[in-house]
Amino acid sequence: MPIHDLGYRAWEGKPASHVMRWAVIANTGIRLAWKSYWLRRLMFISWIPVVGMGIFLFIFENSLDHPTERAMLVRFVERNPFIPPLNLGTSPDEGEARREAWSSAMLLLFRYPQLVAMLFVVGLIAPTLISGDMQSRAFLLYFSRPIERTDYLIGKSAIVWFYLAMITTLPALALYVLGASLSPDLSVVAYTWDIPLRILGASIWLMLPTTAVALCFSSMTMESRYAAVGWVAIWVLGWVAYGILAPLSGSALDSQWSLLSFHHTLGRVQAWIFGVERNFGDVLPSIVMLILVTGGATTLLLQRISSPMRI
Repeated sequence: MPIHDLGYRAWEGKPASHVMRWAVIANTGIRLAWKSYWLRRLMFISWIPVVGMGIFLFIFENSLDHPTERAMLVRFVERNPFIPPLNLGTSPDEGEARREAWSSAMLLLFRYPQLVAMLFVVGLIAPTLISGDMQSRAFLLYFSRPIERTDYLIGKSAIVWFYLAMITTLPALALYVLGASLSPDLSVVAYTWDIPLRILGASIWLMLPTTAVALCFSSMTMESRYAAVGWVAIWVLGWVAYGILAPLSGSALDSQWSLLSFHHTLGRVQAWIFGVERNFGDVLPSIVMLILVTGGATTLLLQRISSPMRI
């Protein structure tokens, strides 16, 4: 009689639902990424601007009943070269002024401090997600299980989406709650109740194209450092190209060259979402560009994911 009789052993675990198989990939990737010391530090730093913007909203709300203080605040913002363009609500109607100022503050948070944080966080996480699997032949492990390409792609994308939400969506929602709680009265909620919905919309338009492009770079090479360089280069080169070519059209704000810059294209769409940009016709080319970029990157991603399994 053998000491240890090997044979078939029934698996006693609970199988995951087919719909949620991507969540297993996402959960594992999120936990592995969190082990990075630099990622944890970036996550902490990305929340610091919320404090500064909260102080601004507190000062603005308290200046509504004091025209002199409000005029001083407007002059300070306009003359300070370190503060990006910020609409302080020049409308005589208090409700409209609040909507303008709060929307402008949220747009400012998305376009500058959180976008810089996004650039580094995604550049730290995304390059290794697919290139690492290609280099280690982990595709054999993934697709030996009953998962499909879409499960794999959604799982990898959800890793990036999670950390993007942690540095963009949650800080913006926290800023809204902080600003409302510091206001002299809660009537501000009646005028700005739609801001959280706009935050979610702006977050989606940020997450989908950026994640698709970052993972696309990761799928095109086995060396994660090349994917990271490509990710940073597309932002820097687009910004430089816009900065050089936009003044040639006479109006940098409405320049057609904004489509060359990922930052400015996203910014125009987010400005429309927050109600800062009212002309939909001017924003439509940027929306179409982001849809095309997202669709093209996703299509290429699915092809690259399938290529290692082809015989």
